Amino acid sequence: MMFQKTLKQRVKFSGLGVHSGCATTLTLVPAPEDTGIVLCNATDKTQCFRIGAVVPEVAMHATVIKANGWYVSTIEHLMAALRMLDIDNVVVEMQGNEVPILDGSALPFVQGLLDAGFQEQHAPRKFLTPRELLRFADDKGRVIEIVPANTFSISYTADFTHPLAGSPFLSVDLSSDFFIDHIAPARTFGFLEQLPFLRQHKLAQGSSLSNSIVIGQELLNDLRFPDECVRHKILDLIGDLGLLPYRLIGAVTAAKTSHNFNRLVTEHYCQHPEQWTTVEIS
Repeated sequence: MMFQKTLKQRVKFSGLGVHSGCATTLTLVPAPEDTGIVLCNATDKTQCFRIGAVVPEVAMHATVIKANGWYVSTIEHLMAALRMLDIDNVVVEMQGNEVPILDGSALPFVQGLLDAGFQEQHAPRKFLTPRELLRFADDKGRVIEIVPANTFSISYTADFTHPLAGSPFLSVDLSSDFFIDHIAPARTFGFLEQLPFLRQHKLAQGSSLSNSIVIGQELLNDLRFPDECVRHKILDLIGDLGLLPYRLIGAVTAAKTSHNFNRLVTEHYCQHPEQWTTVEIS
């Protein structure tokens, strides 16, 4: 039987929000069995919510959760790290409203969590999978399909048109080790020509070459992988699917998705929980 895990000790992350440009500090605190992942405003502990109980907001270029008069933005990289390292119970105390972008990937979160260490607990770990195939699609060609399974895999097709963005397709079986080595290091990316528009709309205020792959007439960064951009799309999808109440297992096929489209999965769970089932894996 797989058992729940929390952290052995507190771990802190500080940095700028990629969109707000504001400084933020997160303190991740060990939590008892069946707590889940809980986000709290460090300056007002009444403003808390548990992941899986709130549907993400419609927002541009980030995943945003809002409840109890408080919101948290750009949570996807942190959630991907927590889910893929199988951390079931933790309280995230936030000073600020946007999770820091750090180097633009999930790797700094992974490294910090590994350094903090894990404490196995006594309650069995729960996974979540649909009872039957779920399909989300629109007239723009965006698709997510989830087939019930007892493992986790993603086949992703991006809509890249720029030749420097690399291969638009990648299919992966997602173990924790594979995630750490091959998905977590993939950084957020953007196109130089879009930067004025983003800044005009108060986005990408904290974006820089230290935390973003920038694609212009040439690449302004050295890539960590030839297909780093599609790997980052998978990272974002993992983080957005991490907003379900438990770690998802299933075979996922996705194409051309965005944060706003990914949110449909959590929305479906909140509206139709009877179409999902929890699983304990031995």
